[in-house]
Amino acid sequence: MRKSLAALIGVITVGVVGVDVAGLSGAFGYPKYDAGASSIPTRTSTSSTSGKHHSTPPSTPPSSSTPTGPPPSSSSTAPSSTLSQSSVGHSPKSIFSIPPAIPVPPGAIPTAPIGNGADVTTIGDSVMVDAQPYLEQLLPGIVVDGKVSRQLIQTPPVVSHLKATGQLHRYVVIELGTNGPYSASQLKGLMKQIGPHHGFVLVNTSDPLPWEQAANQVIDQVAASYPHTVLVNWYQAAQKIPPQDFYADHVHLVPAGAKYFATLIAQAVLKLQKEYPPPGQ
Repeated sequence: MRKSLAALIGVITVGVVGVDVAGLSGAFGYPKYDAGASSIPTRTSTSSTSGKHHSTPPSTPPSSSTPTGPPPSSSSTAPSSTLSQSSVGHSPKSIFSIPPAIPVPPGAIPTAPIGNGADVTTIGDSVMVDAQPYLEQLLPGIVVDGKVSRQLIQTPPVVSHLKATGQLHRYVVIELGTNGPYSASQLKGLMKQIGPHHGFVLVNTSDPLPWEQAANQVIDQVAASYPHTVLVNWYQAAQKIPPQDFYADHVHLVPAGAKYFATLIAQAVLKLQKEYPPPGQ
């Protein structure tokens, strides 16, 4: 009876929501390793994250965007987190050893343009909104499409709109995972919708909630296998910057953190442009 009920629920979920349930199996568990983290301790939350909804940014972020996703939890207290060694006494193993595209020390953040963003489009969530003014400063002409509460399953119409308006450029930055996990097939489906002859920068996530590692395993795996793709290992980089660069939720970024985040993305774009130049160059 229980199996029949579970199967019925699965069918209803696929039909109504359109989520790849098979691809998300186990996504809300706690994998033993993070695919993008090499020799980095796992997170241990100091407060329960049950019932928390991370789509809504902190009360004082540098953005006026209005959340459009599901309503946040009634609790307004963001979970805090610390880093500790794993319970078995050693650092988690990594199935992929992919460093940040180009490490940028926090004290060496450029304040002037470092490249041309006219052939770059970004698709992201509220963390991308935090970084938008600094991306526009570092890569003039870039199209930044960030939205609070955005999840990957909401992006097909976004891609269609960018295509229709001539704003979907050769190099596409995808920063999604803050608000929930997804399967590799869903991420590759988005990249295929964007189309051939594009280069991609994938940004993994630093989010002290249960789906962080599941999302990163997918992002890092696709980055390692999809043609013309560079990874920004934000999970790894975020462990090395001061806590005060984040708001109290440990996800959204104050200006100093947002500048660093934008710099990592801009450097990855330059790397991608060099490795996968437009035809004729």
